[in-house]
Amino acid sequence: MSLISFDDSSITVGIIPQTCGACGNRVDRVRMALDVVVGGTSDFLGIRTVATTLCCGGQRKRGYPVELLARLLDHLQSCPNHQDVGK
Repeated sequence: MSLISFDDSSITVGIIPQTCGACGNRVDRVRMALDVVVGGTSDFLGIRTVATTLCCGGQRKRGYPVELLARLLDHLQSCPNHQDVGK
């Protein structure tokens, strides 16, 4: 993956081009964000990484380690070298 841009809650990364499972377009980037997982009774279960395609907003359930994405988002928000990159 290659970092293309980021904001306070997500990163956009380049991926190996593939067909979007939702609309069939070829995609070469996705938006990755953290999502809260709750049970049927609104009980907190955890946090997961969700990748959203930019073509139609389809969600990809591929597992990217939550800890790594959280650490990366924290680094991008606090590192002076990345303050203006991609925004």
